[in-house]
Amino acid sequence: MATDESQNAKKRRSGWDQLVPNEKEPEQTGRLITPATLPVLNADQLQALQLAKRYCQDISNKFQQQKQAQQQVSQMQQLQDAANRQRALLLMSRIYIGSINFELGEEAVSAAFEPFGTIKALNMSWDSATMKHKGYSFIEYETAEAAQLALEQMNGVVMGGRNIKVGRPNNVPQAAPVIAAIQEEATRIPRIYVTCIHLDLSSQDVKSVFEAFGKVTKVDLAPSNAAGKHRGWGFVNYASQKSSQDAITSMNLFDLGGQFLRVRGALTPPMQLYPPNAAPVLPTILTTPFGTAEEMNAAAQQAASVMPILNTIPNLPEPAPKVADSAASSTTGIRVDAKNLDAIQAKLQMAQEEKQKHTGQEVTTLQQEENVSISGSNARLMIMKKLSRKSESSVIVLRNMVVAEDLDEELEDEVTGECSKYGAVERVVIYQEKQGVEDDAETIVKIFVMFSKPSEAEAAISSLNGRWFGGKMIKAQMYDQAKFEANELSQ
Repeated sequence: MATDESQNAKKRRSGWDQLVPNEKEPEQTGRLITPATLPVLNADQLQALQLAKRYCQDISNKFQQQKQAQQQVSQMQQLQDAANRQRALLLMSRIYIGSINFELGEEAVSAAFEPFGTIKALNMSWDSATMKHKGYSFIEYETAEAAQLALEQMNGVVMGGRNIKVGRPNNVPQAAPVIAAIQEEATRIPRIYVTCIHLDLSSQDVKSVFEAFGKVTKVDLAPSNAAGKHRGWGFVNYASQKSSQDAITSMNLFDLGGQFLRVRGALTPPMQLYPPNAAPVLPTILTTPFGTAEEMNAAAQQAASVMPILNTIPNLPEPAPKVADSAASSTTGIRVDAKNLDAIQAKLQMAQEEKQKHTGQEVTTLQQEENVSISGSNARLMIMKKLSRKSESSVIVLRNMVVAEDLDEELEDEVTGECSKYGAVERVVIYQEKQGVEDDAETIVKIFVMFSKPSEAEAAISSLNGRWFGGKMIKAQMYDQAKFEANELSQ
């Protein structure tokens, strides 16, 4: 019997059987267990082993060198792309100005082109013999958008009795592929450039003005050296492309706080905006920034080839007069003492008040005008009124029609069928809005109906407002189409 148990025990231990509790697991030392004795290699085998080790080392070194070479090529390509991109941005920020009156100096040219953005450098080529400039100049702005605005709005404008010509430098086509790639990247973002912003307006003020056209996701004003101040220009980001296009169409050359805004679509993707003394050091235009005299003449011919379009844009607003000890009149030569400035300003104020009385307008200060424009919950409405255009919408909202518990799959079809009597229904949205964060907070239901024409929406409101549905009186109102398209349904 003992012999059979011993044999069974041996069989269990030789197969995959249960472990014996008293047996100890082998200690994990991390060392490879080798036989007690290894065969001794002969001379040929040792030589072959050394050759194999050397071959493996050579292959490893080769792969490492290839990897380093690829990394270097990739880094060089990235540096080259960054350099090309920076060069393209610099070229996009430069303009050529020709046919300048010889009596106008750098200050006059700078004052005329400053409304479009911060001027980084201005260069006028001077004739040492006559001590006058040669009739052309180059301006480099801090942003490409400022240069494009100046190109669009200043070409053909009369300065000093002459129609100036504004164009691009002749070396811009060299970077055309990179410029096109940058602009293509920028078009994917609903973003606009705004300049001539009153320095007393904050980013929140600007947002309240521009959100009349749709949801504003971000306002980025170029910071100034002064704490909490900006430099009068920046970018506004929208949630939709339509909102940005509407803002460009309506707000360009709009008088806000006594200054005419300049607005256009962004040409470059978002970048960090720095104060003047903290901005990265970038190369600026040199004394002869675009090559030899032949190249400059070519640039002049290029700008001259663009036919000036006269009287197509409003005259630029005159710069605000600077208060000084004395002021000189360039036309009459009369010098006005500082003590007479108050009397002159009072006279002008009286004339302005008399003119406003005849037209039935109230006299408001700049601060009052700004408060009317940008403050309060009715900022959007006031801005739309100042735009002097009627806000037409094809969207209506039906309130107090159903409660959340009565919603079913047939409601949308019922609304579409009824509203189709007044015009073509393009879209119906049933929106549930919770009135609080509590679990038992009330939920109201708003039904938005979008027609193909504003007149159809007005006809629907006239018929549906005050009607009854399921024992409830419907309240039908017009709804801002820009908000509806931006999916802002909580107003």
